[in-house]
Amino acid sequence: MIDLRPPLNEAIGNISNWRNRYSRMEYPHKIVLNMMYRAYTTRFVYEAFNRDELPDYDDFTEAAREVHRFYGQMAATEVHANLIRWMQTRPNEQVGTLITARMEALATQAETDPKALEELEFSYIFELLNDMSVLYFIAFRLCGESEVDAISKMSGAIIQPLDHMDYTITKQVFQQLLVAPYMNRNYRPIPY
Repeated sequence: MIDLRPPLNEAIGNISNWRNRYSRMEYPHKIVLNMMYRAYTTRFVYEAFNRDELPDYDDFTEAAREVHRFYGQMAATEVHANLIRWMQTRPNEQVGTLITARMEALATQAETDPKALEELEFSYIFELLNDMSVLYFIAFRLCGESEVDAISKMSGAIIQPLDHMDYTITKQVFQQLLVAPYMNRNYRPIPY
């Protein structure tokens, strides 16, 4: 099984830093910006994997390192300069399991509603863990694991093969099998 503690700690650290850096009105929108940044970037990585543009590996650690390096490259070369424009011109586009317009509506509510802010922070952590799971899944697949075997190694669950797995479906699989159970056991709202 995959250890989700490091990405959970990363997400909590990001939340703590942003709370201190941004005003109460800016902070929720910073969360959404980062959620969409990660979603678009992970989708680029997933699409490159689907097109067989990533090399095969014998070692999971090397594969994971390459997937994260490629993620950084896609973030810098594809997403960074375009993210704001995509969010503004395609607010209803589904990117994995996220839609900018829905998350921005929650962020606006979170400016003054502590419950909405807690939901937004939870969503940020949940989506970060989910996208990290997708990246680990790709690394397992680059090592020659089948979809079913990669999912099993990551979550301990055995599923039937799916007809088609794209970025959205992969996230949905890990939401159910890995991330939601993990969050149920480990998530505690972060006191303000």
